[in-house]
Amino acid sequence: MKKPKQSLEISARTVADAVDLALAQLGRDRDEVAIEILINGNDEEEALVRVTVVDDDQEEAPLSEDELIKHARTVLEEMLERMDIEGFVSAVRSTAPAQDGGVEETITLHVEGADEEAMGLLIGRRGDTLRSLQFMVNLIAGRGSRKRPQIVVDVGNYRQRRQEMLESMAMRMAERVRQTGRPHAFEPMSGGDRRTIHLALRDDPTVYTESDGEGERRKIVIFPAKS
Repeated sequence: MKKPKQSLEISARTVADAVDLALAQLGRDRDEVAIEILINGNDEEEALVRVTVVDDDQEEAPLSEDELIKHARTVLEEMLERMDIEGFVSAVRSTAPAQDGGVEETITLHVEGADEEAMGLLIGRRGDTLRSLQFMVNLIAGRGSRKRPQIVVDVGNYRQRRQEMLESMAMRMAERVRQTGRPHAFEPMSGGDRRTIHLALRDDPTVYTESDGEGERRKIVIFPAKS
């Protein structure tokens, strides 16, 4: 006799918080569950998710990369539809250097065709909404793939423009550190933004970078190279 599926509906401030709570209560990892987002959540309403444990003998075969791209595009398109935003999604494969010195494979989903107001809504303050969308797409579409390449969501080339801005700022602050001999600490920023600054300066022998702080207060600091 098969055991009934373990399933839990739980609400929290964000989808990520709700998923983490559900996983903790079920005692499972993300690879072991199917996640359905019932309510995305906003300033007036909490997010609601349904998390169901998937039996080992009922798991689907791992997705190929082409299947993963198709699935990820469908997931993001459905999110746009639920947000009542018109736009279409294209996918681009790429590789980039990883912090461990290896190569990181990335699938970037570009949202195109949306008007300026919709793009602003999707990006949010300092990219907060865009990061949440990316988290949800990876959470839903990434499950079941073999190599699990990172899925990046971009709107109106926002990520490329922000990367160029961060790299330019890193170079300016590195020059200030060289001239003054004193460290420079940036404001707290996301892991992706910290990574951009790390990579921008990692080959500069005159300075080095370290992350400092915990959680949302984590920031990056540029130090003059040790003599």
